[in-house]
Amino acid sequence: MAWGLPKLPGLTFADPTKIQHHMRSSLRYYQGHRFPDTLIRGPGGTATDVDSNAFAMPEDSVNYDPSLTYGRVKQPALPAVIPHWVHYDKRCLNFTAFFKQPVFENPDENYRVRVVNIVYFLEDDTLTIMEPRVKNSGLWQGRMVKRGKIPKNDLGEYWHWKDLDVGKDICIYGKVFHTVSCDLFTKEWLESQGMELSKEEELPIDPYTQKERWKSVAPPSKPKSHDDRLRRFLEYEGKVLAFNVVWDNRDSPGGELEEFKLLYFLQDDTIAVKELHDGRGGKDPFPLLLKKTKLPKKWKERPVSFPSIVMETTDAEITEYYCPKDLIIGQTIFVLGRRFLIYDCDNFTRKYYRLMLDIEQPPPVEVRHETKKEFAKSLPPHIGIGAPEDTLQSCFGLMPKPPHKDIIKYNLNANKYLRYLCELDWIHPEDQGRRFVLAYSLADGTIKIGEVPRRNSGIREGKFLKSMKLQTPDSDPNFPTYFTPDKFYIGAIVPVFRHRFKIIGCDLFVYRYMSANPDKFPQEVIDNVRNYHMREGNLKDELEEAIREEHAAETRAQLAKIGQEAIAEPNAMERCLAALDVVEGSASPPRPSTPPMTTDRISYDDSLRIARLSHPKCESVLPLKGILKSSAAKEDHQKVVCFSGPAADEHREPDRPSYPPGQQPHFNEDKDFCEQYKDADAKERALRRARDECPYEIIPSAQALKPADETPDQPQPKGFLGSYGIDCKEIPPYMRLPPDAYDKVKNLRREVPEISPAAARIANYPREPMPTVDSCVNPPPEATGPCTVKKEDVAFACPHVEPRIPCCDPDKKESE
Repeated sequence: MAWGLPKLPGLTFADPTKIQHHMRSSLRYYQGHRFPDTLIRGPGGTATDVDSNAFAMPEDSVNYDPSLTYGRVKQPALPAVIPHWVHYDKRCLNFTAFFKQPVFENPDENYRVRVVNIVYFLEDDTLTIMEPRVKNSGLWQGRMVKRGKIPKNDLGEYWHWKDLDVGKDICIYGKVFHTVSCDLFTKEWLESQGMELSKEEELPIDPYTQKERWKSVAPPSKPKSHDDRLRRFLEYEGKVLAFNVVWDNRDSPGGELEEFKLLYFLQDDTIAVKELHDGRGGKDPFPLLLKKTKLPKKWKERPVSFPSIVMETTDAEITEYYCPKDLIIGQTIFVLGRRFLIYDCDNFTRKYYRLMLDIEQPPPVEVRHETKKEFAKSLPPHIGIGAPEDTLQSCFGLMPKPPHKDIIKYNLNANKYLRYLCELDWIHPEDQGRRFVLAYSLADGTIKIGEVPRRNSGIREGKFLKSMKLQTPDSDPNFPTYFTPDKFYIGAIVPVFRHRFKIIGCDLFVYRYMSANPDKFPQEVIDNVRNYHMREGNLKDELEEAIREEHAAETRAQLAKIGQEAIAEPNAMERCLAALDVVEGSASPPRPSTPPMTTDRISYDDSLRIARLSHPKCESVLPLKGILKSSAAKEDHQKVVCFSGPAADEHREPDRPSYPPGQQPHFNEDKDFCEQYKDADAKERALRRARDECPYEIIPSAQALKPADETPDQPQPKGFLGSYGIDCKEIPPYMRLPPDAYDKVKNLRREVPEISPAAARIANYPREPMPTVDSCVNPPPEATGPCTVKKEDVAFACPHVEPRIPCCDPDKKESE
């Protein structure tokens, strides 16, 4: 269409872009009905001139009024009035409902649930009820109520859509229908009208229909297990998951909160429940509430075809059993109808769940038990027959049992007695001087007392008290306390049936038993018994052992300090290898020297014997493999410079005559026969004991004998060089001996013809023949000979570069 020309006949042109030329219909169809179309369009659906603004002037589009040119536009016609029956044509409200039909004289069913559809037509407010047809139901189904206005009551009112709702009972012609749901259109339309529908309900289950349906449904078949029973037996034998469970049976008469132990056996997935008895419930002690068996989750679950006469079920009837993932702390499980709460488990079970199942068990659940009021138990007094423990045992059951005995204590301490020497606290003069032996049995705690025989005493000695438990004076006769070894000491008074015994001595075994068990005795009792044996002179061996241990500790400390200070400086080869960063491996530098260590103090003769026998040989020298191919090897072992010699004041035992077995001198009536075999200081020790002093003469040190105002002298160094006032630890570096001093001193001592009897005996021992020179020049064919030399081996202790000197001759070896 050309722009810029007035729209007059003859001044128009055809638009080449226009394709459609059809005319729009004046009627339109809506839901099957014809209505006049109020929208007018031109040919091809184009807009008409009256509705177009294409002719408005662009420069004056606001003030331009097309009505001045084309005239006023006609007002559109009013919309047509749509009738009610046309607007709601084929619009229905659908509700799903049911009613129960009773069935008489039928053993299979008592009632039927029949589902219907209530259809409400909005077109004319009519209502009908349709029942869906079920195949082979045997019932006359279809339209139950014809379409029409259904009376609501006797007042002439009819059912309207405003009266319909979900979950409502609708009575139609004497039959009550209960609505349970509606379709989506019904819900949206009623909500658009301002009605709020109730919550939908579920249709009840028809028992007969469900029964018939289960007949056609095959029971679920369990998959065949491919579990290897032998492997599970070998892997999980003896591995049990233990849970602590509780059964709340307080709802039943006489019930209570009972604790049980649930055991899950990993070997075959079986469960056992064990009741925990506290001994106060008055119940029969049954060992197990549930024996070892597989526990089903639903113990009443049985298929319809299962015969009712059979009570036992098999794996074919049970759908699922309890497994480890169902046993979690805080959950409830059902054991054949009983409700059990899992509130704790052991450490093995927690570790198994964490490592194998990746499940972390929750913390234990606190189970509160009812605290019952306990009444005070009154125990009867001793009846006088047997011991008080026998009377007490008769209160614990109808059939009295003997008191329990500690068998382990009896077996460990059988025939072990603590014996004490006692004297009678006499009143009558004839009891003066009577002595008794009190023996306390460590096996059962009984005490027996026997009198020491005396010649011409006029008293019948022997057993004074048979073996029995002795009560303390302040104990209750009905609940007595007995004497124990911690109440026996030197000077203690022991009352025995109105007799008083004073302990005046004891065996050495008593002190040794107290020293071995210090937690059973007070320290005062141990000190009392030790002082007694010190006065008697029975602890000589213990004192000597303590002195030896003290001297050994001092010697070890001195040698350790000497060894820490006497560390040899690295030689030229060690410094060279350290500068080249040679580490252990194919080529390793010699390790730094280790200071000499010792744990025992040896005598002077033994040190010489050891020095003689410890001369190095080729067999004891290990070659070191490395990259070093030349130069002379040197000994890098640390040498001991300080020697320990015999001290001037060393105590030596006097020589006593010794006799071979069977040749000892016989006893005679000589008064001095026993005196000649006693120690020289026996009488002096006896006098010291009589004065209540230590029988041994303790020699004080020189520092202790000096007055306090004098300046204490420096302690004299110990050892061989210490006798000359030289301390090896304080020698300055410039005074230290050369590295080969140890070998030279050994050679000097080896040339002494006779140093001591022990050294002379050792020197007379036959010596081994020395190897020949040819054995070193021409090594043996085997690769592991004593003097084998390889190109890559360097011996740092056995030089054999020149074949003229035998490498295995220790007497001719000289240190370079």
